[in-house]
Formats: sequence, C-alpha cells, structure tokens
Amino acid sequence: MAEGATHRVIDTNGIKMHIAEMGSGGPTVVLLHGFPETWYTWRFQLKALADAGFHAVAPDLRGYGLTECPRDSSGNFKLTPVDLVGDIVGLIYALGGDPVFVVGHDVGAFTGWNLCRMRPDLVRAYASLGIPLGGFGVPPEEGFYVNRFGVPGRAEKDFARFDTATVLKNIYTLFCRSELQIAGPDEEIMDLVTTSDAIPSWLTEDFIKVQSELYEKSGFECPLCFTYRDNRRKFELMAPWINMPVTSRCLYIIGKDDYVRKFPGLEEYVTGGGMKRDVPNLVDVAVLPGGHFVEEDSPEEVNSLLIHFFKV
Repeated sequence: MAEGATHRVIDTNGIKMHIAEMGSGGPTVVLLHGFPETWYTWRFQLKALADAGFHAVAPDLRGYGLTECPRDSSGNFKLTPVDLVGDIVGLIYALGGDPVFVVGHDVGAFTGWNLCRMRPDLVRAYASLGIPLGGFGVPPEEGFYVNRFGVPGRAEKDFARFDTATVLKNIYTLFCRSELQIAGPDEEIMDLVTTSDAIPSWLTEDFIKVQSELYEKSGFECPLCFTYRDNRRKFELMAPWINMPVTSRCLYIIGKDDYVRKFPGLEEYVTGGGMKRDVPNLVDVAVLPGGHFVEEDSPEEVNSLLIHFFKV
C-alpha cells in the first residue's frame, strides 16, 4: 500500500466512500481514478503532492474498491453522472467545503469535467489525464473493448474464466498498448492478451495484489456499469450542461502512446482549436512519455506538471 497514506470512510450523497489521504494544512487536491483502477493508482501523486504542501485525497469512486454503490428500486446500480458528481460535491463538503484542485484520469476525468460544468464554484483548477472535454467518438468496431464491455454480462462471463488477479493484469496489459483493443468475432477481450505483450515496470505482482484485494470486495459488475453501460441515458441526463464551456483553469496531459489518441476526432479536437474553444482557460496540453496510465508511466513528470499548475 502507499506508505504514509491514512484511510477513512466518509458519508457523501447517501453512500459511504473510502478515501486515502496524505498531507495536511495546505490546499486540497482530489484525485479521481479510472477503470480498472482504485485510489491506489494515485500512490505516486499522493506522496508528491503531500511533500509539496498539498492535502492530497484519492477516493475509491462509487462502486469501486471499498466505496458503496446502492441500487435503485428496479435493482439497477445508481450510477448517473449527477450521482457521480454529487459524490464528489459531498466529499468536498466533508473535507471542509472550500474549493479544491481536481485531477481526473480515464472515466474519472469525465466526472471531473462534469464537476467543472455543474459546480465550477468548487473547482480551483482541473487537470485531466487522457480524456479531453469532448470532440471525439468511440471506435465503431463491434469487437472494440468499449463496445464489448457495454453489453451486460458479456465481460463478466469473459472474466469468469480467470481469477481476479489475472483479469486485472490482462486489462492493464491491454490498456498499456498503443493500438486499439479489438477482438475478432470468435474472440473475447481476454483472448487478446499474449505472452509477447510488454509489461511496464510499475505493473508488479505487489501492485496487482493490492488492486485484486479491492476488486475482490467490489466485483467487476458495478465498475463496468459505471464506465461502459447505459451511456446514452447518461448523456441525456447531462443535456442541460453538455454544451456549456468549462471556465475553470485547466491542464490536459496525455501519454504519447495512449491508445485513446486513436479515438475518432480526438487529436483534431485537442490540437485543432476545438478544446481551446470549449475550455477557454486551458493553459497547456502536455504529451508525456508513456501510454494510457501516464501517471504511472511518467510519475515524476506528471507530478511536476501538477504541482506547478496548482501553485501558479
């Protein structure tokens, strides 16, 4: 585990949320993870931010790790964008209610952008890792992992062939690739992993052990629903805010080899003026060595950029 981090459970928006913290007395930075992550993805950032004088807070998001995810009266997980933003609003108030700095990665970045739109009064500045505000689509191939994971039950059946540690190692391995992860008609996503796949130095057995213990508690169903399912309804619920510009000071960081850069329209949106139009206070676009998990591939560079951005 991250040495020096303290852990507690807070009440927010009707759920109990687990958070890890380091540092005290300085401005608060809230770090929002993606899939298949937990608070532990931020272990390098927690220490660096604390050492720089910040109060760094990394929650397990709704339904991940040690954080609850209730179901509605129909038995479905309560996972609307309004729920997810409400969780972070409640967290901020539980931490004292002052505006905070926010960092989001992967699906956590969507919640970060939505927080900027819905409650800009609570955001001092926002750094998004990997995911821009908009302007891109999902690759259309049926076998693309986003589309496969979006089918209720399919990923769970695929994952059930392996233990939790193997599933996580396979997903991390696939997401570290620079190419898109597309299965053929007779393949499942787990079948795409090969023994020749390069594994980054941070993807250790100890790392997988920590993450596996957390996913053994949460399971995969809720995180999959959080990230990949019922997305049309989620967009419909965001209709009142979807065309609003983000006025917070923002920083965008992406790994040079992040497969997300191959999503239709993304590069043009980021470099062609679309993102600057929608995020007028975007101060920088930083492309760093590494792939999808840039905060783990290049932790020193990410930490330096975040600290400088938040201290300006």
